[in-house]
Amino acid sequence: MPPAPPADTARTGPAAGAAPDPARAASPPEPPRPAPWNSLSPAEREQLQPFAAQWDQLPPERQARLRRAAARWAELPPPRRAEMQERFRRWQELTPEQRQQLRERFRDFRNMPPEQQDRVRRGMKRFRDLPPGERARLREEFERMSPPERRAFLQGAAAERRALARERWLQSLPEAEREPLRRLLDSLTPEQRRAFRHLHGSTPPERQAALRRAILQMDAATRAQRLSGDQEPGSGIRISD
Repeated sequence: MPPAPPADTARTGPAAGAAPDPARAASPPEPPRPAPWNSLSPAEREQLQPFAAQWDQLPPERQARLRRAAARWAELPPPRRAEMQERFRRWQELTPEQRQQLRERFRDFRNMPPEQQDRVRRGMKRFRDLPPGERARLREEFERMSPPERRAFLQGAAAERRALARERWLQSLPEAEREPLRRLLDSLTPEQRRAFRHLHGSTPPERQAALRRAILQMDAATRAQRLSGDQEPGSGIRISD
């Protein structure tokens, strides 16, 4: 018969100070256990009622995901819940083709540069801040549009945002410069306006006023040449303080 282990080892395992077992330290967490429907809280059963009939047959991992979603839902303020319920109702009413279009738009959004995503988020926030009746009216108008009308509407909205941004920029300048620069920008092509914005933004703030004066003093042909897309921004433009 083998000898019994020392008393302290039998009670506590490896001696104090021994290095931990790397395999045990890195062991993955236990998978979720099945949660019978009757074990859920009344609040969970209320929120997960659509899954009641098949709940006990769902994989434990999906049960755990649904319970986490229910917990997040319970923490939402009532207005946010109402908005999400309305969105879910509209999703249920969509045809498979419309749902696929929305999935493609979401993928397009994920592929946008971060600054463009920020602009989209700000636009969505402005839309959410509208009164519910106004949101519903705009949504109905958009849904009634044909695909070409929707593209034109979105292009018009983008142009309006650019015009508002330009006006805010003009209002930040000295009053004497605003009208001459407004006329100048109206006379430029879209490519020239982009070149001007890039040139102005890449110029140190203390020299931007001199740059604006230099561009305003040019004749149209010279200005068009200086703001052409095939030149490095700022090449050939003399800025005198």
